[in-house]
Amino acid sequence: MQKFTYRTPRYPVNLPVRLTVEGGTVSGRCHEISREGMRLELRQPLPPGYAGVVSLSYQNLDLEVPVEFAHAGSPQDGVRFVFSTDKQRSEVARLVALLASSPGQTGLVLVK
Repeated sequence: MQKFTYRTPRYPVNLPVRLTVEGGTVSGRCHEISREGMRLELRQPLPPGYAGVVSLSYQNLDLEVPVEFAHAGSPQDGVRFVFSTDKQRSEVARLVALLASSPGQTGLVLVK
């Protein structure tokens, strides 16, 4: 029997983000988001083992969510959300729903 691994839908976006790095912040862009994480473009790649907080704003929603390193790839890095509260999880779900239904959204991105 074959086991199927499904990913949550991912959506293409272009949002400014701030990421905590060694007590400071680094600005970057989020180019893809899902309920589980996001793909970021940063000036410097994230080190494996990275853990911090990503901050972003969209419409009237301001988020600060803990994240951890998921994968590296030039020029974008992936981070996974590490929810510490149900409120954070629901805020991310709300953001993804807003982005998915925004005008000009071409649909979800299918990633293997």
